[in-house]
Amino acid sequence: MAAVELRVDLSTLIDAVVSGDNTRIVSSARALLEQDRNADVLIGRIGVLASKGDPEGHVTITLAAAAMLARALRVRPAPLDTELPPQIRTLPLFVRALITAAPAVRNGQNARYEKPKAFFPSELLDTNESVNDVMNRAITENDVSLTERILLGLYGTGADYRTLQVRTYEAIATNFGNGGHPLIYTQRGFQLLDAVEWGNETPTMLHWLAPHLTLQPQKPEADWAPVVRNYIAEPKHSIASLRTRLSAPKNASALPLQQIILSDADTTRVCENVYDVLIKGEASPRAVAAVISLAAATILQQIGDEDRDLFIRASHGLLYASAAHNVFRQVQDEEVYNLLFTAASYVNSLYKELASQTNPSTLPQTEAHAGTGGGLIAVSQLETLESQLQDKDLRGAFSTAQRYLRLGHDPRALFGTISLVAAMNDTTIDQGHSLQIVQAASDEFISWPKDLASTHIEGYLHIALRAAALGKRDGLISQL
Repeated sequence: MAAVELRVDLSTLIDAVVSGDNTRIVSSARALLEQDRNADVLIGRIGVLASKGDPEGHVTITLAAAAMLARALRVRPAPLDTELPPQIRTLPLFVRALITAAPAVRNGQNARYEKPKAFFPSELLDTNESVNDVMNRAITENDVSLTERILLGLYGTGADYRTLQVRTYEAIATNFGNGGHPLIYTQRGFQLLDAVEWGNETPTMLHWLAPHLTLQPQKPEADWAPVVRNYIAEPKHSIASLRTRLSAPKNASALPLQQIILSDADTTRVCENVYDVLIKGEASPRAVAAVISLAAATILQQIGDEDRDLFIRASHGLLYASAAHNVFRQVQDEEVYNLLFTAASYVNSLYKELASQTNPSTLPQTEAHAGTGGGLIAVSQLETLESQLQDKDLRGAFSTAQRYLRLGHDPRALFGTISLVAAMNDTTIDQGHSLQIVQAASDEFISWPKDLASTHIEGYLHIALRAAALGKRDGLISQL
């Protein structure tokens, strides 16, 4: 898929990005897309470059979200009245990614990376420690150098990249520093590597990721995190049997967990309910992760449109829960199942923290809005939706999107279209959260378990529409 784009000469585009010349950025981006290049891979390549000058991290994860949304736009049907390559449709999203990346790309030009000596698993043969033990110690002791060395050692063994992923996810599964960002950065960083098919740039991304994994004194761990670890550490709470269970999952048993998460229950009770739905209820980890994300989405929906700052703040629950759900689509190792306890406890703590600032009455009504909704043809409906979002007509956009989905059209194209309007929002104001929220909502809507199809999940759609329509616009992108 990415073979051609990985060899495309980006020197002209990168020169434009470094110079900060927006006119040249637009023209260079358009020229590449007119050559039928795939924007998702190109954004991935720019994202790797940006990571070299992005110690804070939000630029890189925004580019990862943009790359995934650009991939979704591949399935958007082309208008009937144009002969332009379908990739040109991604121009607003591509340009937004480039402008967002520009400061980090400039900073990264002069950054020097001296790759440390890799720590290979073979060095532990004569010890009683495992790679997991050393990795966990490095992260809890804020040893960034050792963390990076272990990651490089896992990469250097030539093992399947999923091994690297599962070891990383396991190491952060039961700690919660920096508001949960370590998991979000990890999942998005690996998505960026997916966009460029991993390869030789993997050490660059691991160097960017390592400082975000450790527990830092200035970004302390949440008070409830030790409670989760203590609960998991008890032998009677082992969930190892999930790997050998032969019966079909009973995913409906996971649904009541949402009520516990959205309550005043303490952390231990939340953990007990996660354990019960996994072991006694026999739900799959994926289904449990999906229900946790739905609870996070419910919190977000209870925030009014007028409070954008609170909306962005509350979105971290969805971003974290969605990242955890994504983990279970990538790896199925026993060690990462503990993420479910952490994710559920975080969303529960967020609910209790924001309870006085949310209002259940703000949940959207799902009745159809009177209007044509763009007719029956998919591309016509998507164009109508795009226009409604630009006009901030949320009610009309919600109705059009519902009609589009009822007719059986591809939801990936729907969320890709929403991202084109989200790309108009100024990422210097919202740190790219508009695009990140749209991507997380898209992931959760599309990956919702099929055996729970009767569950109301249209909140994800409304969240994506709000994230796109109600941000602070950037005039340049709006003109494309």
